[in-house]
Amino acid sequence: MGTITLVGYLVAKEGYTFLHSGPAKECLDCRLRKACVDKLKKGHVYRVKKVLGIVNKCPINDKVVTVEVEEVPVTAAIPKKMAVEGLTIKYEKIKCDTSDCPEKDVCAPRLLPERAKVKVVKIYGRIQCRKHGEPLVKADVLVID
Repeated sequence: MGTITLVGYLVAKEGYTFLHSGPAKECLDCRLRKACVDKLKKGHVYRVKKVLGIVNKCPINDKVVTVEVEEVPVTAAIPKKMAVEGLTIKYEKIKCDTSDCPEKDVCAPRLLPERAKVKVVKIYGRIQCRKHGEPLVKADVLVID
């Protein structure tokens, strides 16, 4: 079973994936805080697993919906020398100025915070990179504390 929490009604859809960036200023005094932002870890990536449908008023999102979420890994490019399943590393986005690269979203995934501590959970294989000097692989990484 995942974590029961609240998300904005516009994104309360199964499969929606998001990065929890921490509570907003308005959340600090909200009566729903413990059921909402306090259930999630800042900097971690979650996917809505099930929409439970209970609706509450929210000072930021107008309405929030009760959902079940689960932490999910993010697919990212990592140096080949760090591509060991189970290894914990500090993730750094691959710097690249090639706009037409098919791996651009893997080299700099928008849901993965810079310098996040991550665990390598699955390795897919080598990435053909025209710019980066070091060999890279595509891997699923999970943000950890």
